[in-house]
Amino acid sequence: MEIHVKTVYDQRALTAMARGLRKTVRRKRNRRSRIVGGVLMVLALLLGVSILRTGLCWQGVADLVVAVVLLAVLLTEDQVNGYFAGRKAMPGARDTETVFTEQDYVTTAQTAQTRWSYEGVCGIAEGKDYIVLALSNRHAQVYDKRGISGGTAEELLTLLQDKTGLPVTKM
Repeated sequence: MEIHVKTVYDQRALTAMARGLRKTVRRKRNRRSRIVGGVLMVLALLLGVSILRTGLCWQGVADLVVAVVLLAVLLTEDQVNGYFAGRKAMPGARDTETVFTEQDYVTTAQTAQTRWSYEGVCGIAEGKDYIVLALSNRHAQVYDKRGISGGTAEELLTLLQDKTGLPVTKM
């Protein structure tokens, strides 16, 4: 049984990949980061408002700007991480085709072909349009469900679960 998946690593796919990492192997670290970011945002907001109550000055405005920037980063974390992941991608690696077999899976891009073992997978996440395989805290692969041929998304997820022994996390 071979399942073929064509994926284009565009901003949408990279955002899904970042979300998959956040929901699987980065879960604890992300929770701590969000708590710290939220506390810092509230402190900057309170400090900025209290300084501005005494009169308009640059310190109060700077604190409010910091609070707004922290809020923006907290709300768009996956898009920001996906953007930076795209900047680090190999040239010619935007269009990929992957073939999943019983033994392993092979990813072919314009510039390279790589054979992967299922033992290297640390987490599996499923979204509406994408399946994400987390390989470490910093590395993942994303597969477009709309690009699947030779099987279905459910068959691919069943194969991945059987070969890795990992549960599928919804994202």
